[in-house]
Formats: sequence, structure tokens, C-alpha cells
Amino acid sequence: MVIQKNHKKPASKNPNKPDKSPSSLKPNSRPKGAITPILKRLWGYLLPYSKPLFITLTAALLTSLIELSPPWVIRLTIDHFILGNENHMVWWAAFGLIIIALFQGGIDFLRLYLTAYTGQKIVFNLRNDLFEHINKLSFSFFDEARTGDLMSRITTDIDILNNFFGRAAVIVITNIMTLIGILIVLSLWSWQLALIYVGLIPFILLGMWAYARKVRPAWKRVQQHLARLTESIQETLTGIQVIKVFGRENYENERFKTKNSAVKSANLDTSQISALWMPFANIIIGVGTGMVIWIGGRNIITGLMSLGILVGFTTYMQMLLRPIRQTGMMINLVMQSIAAAERVFDILDIQSDVHDTPDAYALPPIDGKVEFENVYFAYQKPDVELQALHNISFCAQPGEIIALVGPSGAGKTTLAHLLCRFYDAQEGKILIDGHPITNVTLESLRNAIGIAFQSVFLFDASIGENIAYGNPNAKQSEISAAAKVAQIHKFIEKLPMGYQTPVGERGVRLSGGQKQRIALARVLLKNPKLLILDEPTSSLDVETERQMRQALKSILPGRTTFIIAHRLWTVQQADQILVIDKGQIVEQAHTSTEQSAHRALIEKGGLYATLYNSQIHPIDQPNMRQNPQEVAL
Repeated sequence: MVIQKNHKKPASKNPNKPDKSPSSLKPNSRPKGAITPILKRLWGYLLPYSKPLFITLTAALLTSLIELSPPWVIRLTIDHFILGNENHMVWWAAFGLIIIALFQGGIDFLRLYLTAYTGQKIVFNLRNDLFEHINKLSFSFFDEARTGDLMSRITTDIDILNNFFGRAAVIVITNIMTLIGILIVLSLWSWQLALIYVGLIPFILLGMWAYARKVRPAWKRVQQHLARLTESIQETLTGIQVIKVFGRENYENERFKTKNSAVKSANLDTSQISALWMPFANIIIGVGTGMVIWIGGRNIITGLMSLGILVGFTTYMQMLLRPIRQTGMMINLVMQSIAAAERVFDILDIQSDVHDTPDAYALPPIDGKVEFENVYFAYQKPDVELQALHNISFCAQPGEIIALVGPSGAGKTTLAHLLCRFYDAQEGKILIDGHPITNVTLESLRNAIGIAFQSVFLFDASIGENIAYGNPNAKQSEISAAAKVAQIHKFIEKLPMGYQTPVGERGVRLSGGQKQRIALARVLLKNPKLLILDEPTSSLDVETERQMRQALKSILPGRTTFIIAHRLWTVQQADQILVIDKGQIVEQAHTSTEQSAHRALIEKGGLYATLYNSQIHPIDQPNMRQNPQEVAL
């Protein structure tokens, strides 16, 4: 049979290819982008909500105008009503201030509600987009990504962005309009005192710039440490059984305290930066108010200014304290949001290695012929390329059973993953019924293939829901039929809730063999034309394996089946055996009318025979044909 000897040169890594893993997936990464593009991108999420946004901005403008009214009323009251001895008008002035406050309260309610409504809608859509995008990314992304970090981005980081869309952006705009409005009014009243206000603006802007420059990386550190804390929690809860078996609770407690301490320290550093803003704002306003009193008081004494203007001026100066303080706090939220947005956009900007081409078409109904032509594949790691398969070529005819055997790590599972397009080969072609799998849609390709992994995952749902996961419209009779083939139906029927029995998180309420049979039933219910079984009986006892072997005999005919073989019965009945070692097919045999592929490789005396003999105890060799289920390969 064919032994592949031609060694191709590994595909070189393209130096111009962008790094698929975002920098913020790496520990201790600093903000790497300018603020303005991130703000523009965030603003882009607001544009689809132009109507509520327009109403919100109109309400913000009205709020700013209303806030400018009280000092005008105070100036009028002092200069004309109090100093003019018009006591009856003072009451009307007081009543007017109450009406202004009530009107402002109503406008503020509308502004704040619409802002929160718009923010929640945007966050809802953004979280959905992020989750859907992560689901579309290829396996290579998940080889590098950490689950806890991704959970942090979907939950915590998106929640932080709600502060931007639902609060910070509109408040900053409102405060800017208020500050501009105060400048206009002060200029109309007294250009000399207005110069004091203008002189404060550079110091205010300088303080904001310094504050924003410090607080952005500080918030980035907080969110990175929070992500690591989430990772630690997720890992601990997932591995709680191992932790308890080895009595490592105290170790995990200390590890958690270390990560939690890092979060505390990062938050304290951020709080220290934020705490400097309030005293700075007080000092600026205090200096400005003192200068207004000094210059304004002198002008009143000399008759150049009225008392009402001075009181109104000082009122405006005190009004400055709120927008300045609030803008500082909003800058804090904006910088926090930018740090969160950068982490979210890092993921959204990653393109999947495996995707549909623009002219991809649906795979038509297939017979099941599979061809590998000079396939080369290497796992792309940062700064290193790990070769997995080299110059793989073979052809599987429709309905054949192909056994993939070889040492652990030889590339058997990788070969199966390439057929499903979990990864794309760097060189060569894979065809199904003559259709290159890169030319067909991923959905249609994977609908034609069923794969049962060695490592079984069950969802926290009922047994019936887990079996029907790949075919949610299946009838109960079809679910039961698949369970019978997988030798799990009788066990399910004995349960008090039958197929409605919850399996618990990751199927914790079931044994390994039970989970494996439910996973196999899930694949069989899909009724695929191509079937991949990755060590399908590794968790089964001998008797259950015997029963499943009989059941599988009834469903394998008519399907092209790839079996990553570790049990002798799967090897003995295979139509074709591929022996893989170090990513290459080193031996290959087909079953013929004269002898089986298994017997042909045994007689050849190569690696297959060595593996076979190493798994059989000498005293069992005479009986190996009578007890094939006891032999692992």
C-alpha cells in the first residue's frame, strides 16, 4: 500500500499577516490606540438611534438654558425689586425660581430616561453582536483565548459601556453647553469679569487632559485584573472535583486572594487619581470666585457695576463647580468606557481564519466520497509553527469505514478537524464528492457531518434536549430511536423524569459512559452522511461496548465513517486503515476479498503490527479473535 515519502517544505509564515490575537488578550497590555477613533466608533453606535438621541440632545439644551435662568432672576430681584423697594415683586421672583426648578426637573427626567433607554438598547445589541462574533470565530482563536477573559468582556466590559451610552456622553455634552452658556452670559454682563472666567479655562482643560491621561491606563489595569479574577473563578469552579480530591482548597484560596488583592490595588490606584480631581476643581473655582469678589466689589464701590450683577456673577461661578466636577467624573467614566471599548473592539476586529468565501454555495446531497490531496497543516502559535499533518493523501469511497490509528499526538484528530473545517489546511485540498470544502458554506458542510468527540460536553438541560441539540425539531420517537442505538434508552426510561431528567452542569449527574452514549445519540439523531467517531467507546464497559458494536452495525452501512480507533473491533471491520505517525501516513491498507486491511498490515510487520502486538498480552494472543473487545489499539 501507499506510504507517503515526499516531504514538502512547510508553508512559510506570512510576515504581513495581522496578529489574530488582540493585544489585550495578553497580560499587562497597555492602551494602544488613540482616543478619538474609539470615541468615533462608540458614537457610531448612537447614530441608529437618531430620533431619541435628537430628543435627548434637545432636552439637554433646554436643561442648559434653564440652568442659566436663576442668576438672571436673582440679579433682577436684587437690582430692581429689593433695592427698588418693590416687596410684592420679590414673592413673584421666588415663585418664578420654584417654577423654573419644577420645569427643569421634568426636562431632566425626560433626558435621563431617554439616555438610559438608548444606552440599554445599544448595550443589548452590542452584547449580542459580540457574542455572535465570538461564536463565529475559528478554533485557532479559542486555542489562545481564555474563557474567563472572554466572559469578562461580554459581561463586565459591556456593562461599563452602558455608563458611556446611558450617562456619560449626554452629561458631558450638557455640561459643555452649560459652560459655554455661562461664558456668553458673563460676557454680556461684564467683559472684565468674563476675562477671569476665560483665564480659568486653560487650567480646567489642562487638569482634564492630565486626569484623562492618567486615569485611562489605570482603568485598563483594573479591567485586566478583573478579567484574571474571573478566569480564576471560572477555572476553580470547573475543576472543583480535582481541587477537593487533592485537598488544594487552601492553595486555591490563597491564589484567589492574590488575584483579588491585585484588583483591590488597581482600584485604589484609580481612586487616588480620581480623588485629586475634586480638590483641583475646588481650588480653581475658589481662585476665580475670589478674583470676582475683589474686582467686582471695587467696581460696585466706584459705581461701575450693580450689586445684582456681582451676586449673579458669583452664583454663576459657584454653578461652574458642578459641571466641572461632574465633567471630571464623566471623564473618569469615559476613560473607563474607552478601556472597556478597546477590549470589546479587540475581539470584534478579529477575523475568523475559517469563513465562507463570497461565492460559497451550499453542499448538495452527497454520497460520501472524501479525498485528501497533499494536505499540509501546522498550528500557528505566536512566533512558532507546530507541524501537525504533512503531505496527507488518501481517498475514502462512499460507505467505507476508515480507521485512523497511530500513537498519541500523531495527528489523527487534527485530520478529522480539517474535514469539518475547524481549521483550514495551509496547502492541499480536501474534497467531498468532488466539491472542495473551502468552496461550500460552513453550515451546509457541518450539516453533512456528524462528529462524536472523545471529550464529551453536555449542556445544563434535560437528557432529551441534549440528544436533540443538533436536531431541535426531532420527534420524541426519533430521539428514543437514537438513544436505543447508543444503548442509553433503557437507562433513561428508568429515571423518574425520563428524557426530561436534567443532566446538571457539564452532565455532572451522569457517569462518563452515560455521557458518551448521550453524545453519540446526539450525533446519530442528526443522521449525517459523514460520521466521525473519536474514540467512541473509551468510557464504556465491555458489555455495553459489545451492545453498541451490534447497534452500530445497523447504522454504519451507507455512511462514510471515520473512526479514530482504539478498540480492535473497529480496526478489524474497517474497509481502510490509515496509520499516522508524526503527521504523515506511514502505512495504508484496504480490505479486499482476499484479506482484511487489518490482516494485511499485521503481515506487513510495520508500525501497525508493533502497536498491535504491544497492546496484546502474550497469553491472550491465541484468543484474540474470540475476544476482540479486550484489545485496545
